[in-house]
Amino acid sequence: MKKVQRIDSMYEVLRVVLGIVIAFALCLVIIVLVTGEDGARDAIYNFAIGPFTSKRRFAQVLGRMSTYMLVGCGMCFVYASGRFSVIGEGIINFAPIPMLLLIFATSFGTNIMPGMPKIANQLLIVVVCAVTGGLVAMIPAIGREKMGANETVTSIILNTVCLYIALWLVRGFMADRDNSFLCTPNYPKNMRFARYWGNTNLSEGIWVAIIGMIIACVIFYRTRLGVEIRITGSNPNFAKYCGINTSITPFMGQVLGGLFAGVGAAVENFGAYDQYQLSMLTNIGMDGLIIAVMARKQPIYVPFTAFVLAYIRTSAAVLNTNTNIPVELVTMLQAVIVFFVAAEEFLGKSRQKAIIKAASESQ
Repeated sequence: MKKVQRIDSMYEVLRVVLGIVIAFALCLVIIVLVTGEDGARDAIYNFAIGPFTSKRRFAQVLGRMSTYMLVGCGMCFVYASGRFSVIGEGIINFAPIPMLLLIFATSFGTNIMPGMPKIANQLLIVVVCAVTGGLVAMIPAIGREKMGANETVTSIILNTVCLYIALWLVRGFMADRDNSFLCTPNYPKNMRFARYWGNTNLSEGIWVAIIGMIIACVIFYRTRLGVEIRITGSNPNFAKYCGINTSITPFMGQVLGGLFAGVGAAVENFGAYDQYQLSMLTNIGMDGLIIAVMARKQPIYVPFTAFVLAYIRTSAAVLNTNTNIPVELVTMLQAVIVFFVAAEEFLGKSRQKAIIKAASESQ
């Protein structure tokens, strides 16, 4: 039985890797066709090697990866529970707002927090953003489990609601009137994640992401809740006959997804920026969904898939900066990757033969 499970896991990993390789190769072919023979060499170099050509570019990859890891782990819980809430998109915009109100709009934030130890402030930022993310994620979860409302539709609408509530609060109570664009004043230095490598996008938030990924794996693989989430998502009827509450368990999966998305919002907003300046949906929540699909709902694979997506995004930006190829090329690359990873029949026959052979040998 263990041999069969190993074969199944091997084919899952192989499907992800082959999907990425095929998509990358297709992208290179398109680059050659668009640029012609003269510019193909430079274009391929910028796309394939560009993110590693400077410390700042590689830091951008790692910085994006930090947020992607947390949001991707959160989407693994949502996806594995059999639900399809994409509320992580709105959480990225809204989760930092309560913390910002605490910092900028109250006497407690103004007078006391700058004097607290930096580690205490960072822990408070993570906790407040996580709790806010969990509370926001509860809205579509309650709508689905208690009222039968489609969580996908509810979460998509709520994303826009979260964005405009955040913008209203920033504009009304926290805006820095000296700036030409809508933003808050700069965060106090001991209330943000310090940046590495000469003020690049890589910040102390990467350690939060690593710790968060470890916690996600422990919950997902080593706790009763994680097992119940996986069973419910795979076979709700079987879960019901096993005594699992098939309403509470998916609800908890969605709330956990919101908690991790909230931590991702903390890393993104207090690590990559000097002040809150998000004026539109960031698409990070949707990226988290792509990462979860690529990881096959398994948090253990999220660091790899998060790095791949961050690398692809940075490659597209480098390519767009140095050539006339549009950054939207990455959208096509993502679509091909998701197509091969999500296609159940991709490598399906060879996997089935290998499993049958292994099962026959074990008898």
